[in-house]
Amino acid sequence: MRTNNEQKFYTTLDSYQSGFLLLNGYTPKLIEQGNKVVFCFDATEELYQTISDYNAGATVEAVRFTLAIKNLKSQIFSLRRNKEKWDTTNRESNTI
Repeated sequence: MRTNNEQKFYTTLDSYQSGFLLLNGYTPKLIEQGNKVVFCFDATEELYQTISDYNAGATVEAVRFTLAIKNLKSQIFSLRRNKEKWDTTNRESNTI
């Protein structure tokens, strides 16, 4: 049962949709699930309207869209790199 105080989220694996949302001011939290990264957004009526606009074929400037997707990919690589670094450090400290 949900209460009014519970935070609702919208999650997607779609990097293009997430790039569009980023261009429109929605910043995702990146969550690793196995070998995938899920984009997690605070769910609001405005977010759902923006998703509807995306699905209806909203147009954006190609260069800005490309940069938004590159930004997300950079965040994914950084997240994975930090995880690998932590895993390596943790393994080394357990072998001492």
